[in-house]
Amino acid sequence: MNLKETDLHEPIKNWLELQNCVVRSEVMSIDMMGLYQENFIIAIELKLKLNLEVINQAVERQSIADLVYIAVAHDFKAVETKRYKMTLLTLKRLNLGLLLVNFRATEPIVYEVLKPENFDFERSRKLKGNKRAQIIKEFNKRHGDFNKAGSSKSKLMTGYKEQCLMIAHYMKCYDLSRTKDFIPYGIPTKAASNIFRSNFYNWFTRIDKGIYALSETGYQALDEYNSVLEYLIKTSEAMHETGQQ
Repeated sequence: MNLKETDLHEPIKNWLELQNCVVRSEVMSIDMMGLYQENFIIAIELKLKLNLEVINQAVERQSIADLVYIAVAHDFKAVETKRYKMTLLTLKRLNLGLLLVNFRATEPIVYEVLKPENFDFERSRKLKGNKRAQIIKEFNKRHGDFNKAGSSKSKLMTGYKEQCLMIAHYMKCYDLSRTKDFIPYGIPTKAASNIFRSNFYNWFTRIDKGIYALSETGYQALDEYNSVLEYLIKTSEAMHETGQQ
């Protein structure tokens, strides 16, 4: 179906009239305007697809309208994507409403996906409390800033990866093989045990019950992350000297 932006006109106008609005189109800068009880303005910006251009236009309309909606054609594939869900969150934070027009039905149907309501930032932060705590914990677990912003996630240096590197280093240099061997180096038995058991990077090999060795991949990792390891070793030694471990 080759839709035009003007195809949105009739279903959106009908929807506004169902809200008891008097409707006029192309009123100065507003694509479609509904006037409710003489002085309450509902502005709607029409676009075939949801994009930054129409979001910017809608934000601009907020300076003159009481409520602002964006109306777009219902894209059945797009609404299943992560990008669409993130865009919905952006619209919520901007207090913008969203209308989708389904043209697959016998007669176009308008769905009010988002109401243009004030976003409760404090409530949002409370709901994300656990994630905030996890982010701070991960931040504090890292001993340096080894990543470049925008890098591929597959090569990111995390706090967990730093600890795996240090364990691999101690195994190579001091011939350590049991989880309890790492306690003097500031790595609790439980942490070492979890790392060996998950073996996320395949850096370790189980020799016997409770006994582990470095795999070939582990030796390669020590070479690959040599510069990171040097920094971690210096940091660890400094912490050990000041009694922070």
